[in-house]
This record gives sequence, structure tokens and C-alpha cells, in this order.
Amino acid sequence: MMAVHLNDFITYNVNCNVAIHVDSLITAEVTVYTYVGRKPDGTWDVDIMDCEIDWRLNGKRCSVSGFQELYKKLYGNDAYLKLGGDVLKEAENLATGRLATSFSDIIKDEIE
Repeated sequence: MMAVHLNDFITYNVNCNVAIHVDSLITAEVTVYTYVGRKPDGTWDVDIMDCEIDWRLNGKRCSVSGFQELYKKLYGNDAYLKLGGDVLKEAENLATGRLATSFSDIIKDEIE
């Protein structure tokens, strides 16, 4: 048996905080947990691991369960699931786009 080193793939753990303004009353502050690594062609690959949403009403943080209960009572379960999905998709797209295009600058600013 023989072991041969092929390559190293170094990744960075980056947590992006994103604010999604749903309307004048509701804001979602989303933390997007990612790993970022350089692909063989020199571009950055972003792998989203998880997301957390903190809901705000009129700028004040509220509990996830309280927001969920209120929103479901007003608009129904399907509307709540759609809102959560739309917010997560928007936050993930923003984080992925920013990291894939600007990660070199971000990491350089952190080192300096």
C-alpha cells in the first residue's frame, strides 16, 4: 500500500450578516454561515452551511416563535413558509455573490 499526497484545499469559515427589509414593518437579519475555498481556476467557491433568521418588527427584535405565531395567524402557514424561504434565498444570494466576487479583497482587509 502506498499513500500519495494529491493536493491541499484550504477553506475559510465566513459568517455574513445580511438585513432583508421585507416591508416597512418587517426586517429579517440573517446570518449566513459559509465555507469559502479557492477553486483550481483561481475563483472562489462558496458553500453555504446554514442560515439563522432574527426577525424585527418596527426595528425591535422579537422571538422567532412569537413572530412565527403572529405571521401565521395573520397570513397562514403557507405564507409564513414562503416568507422564510424567500428571505433565506435572498440572503444566500447576496452572501454568495459578495463572497464569490470580493473574497480576495475581504480577506486582504482582514489581514492588514
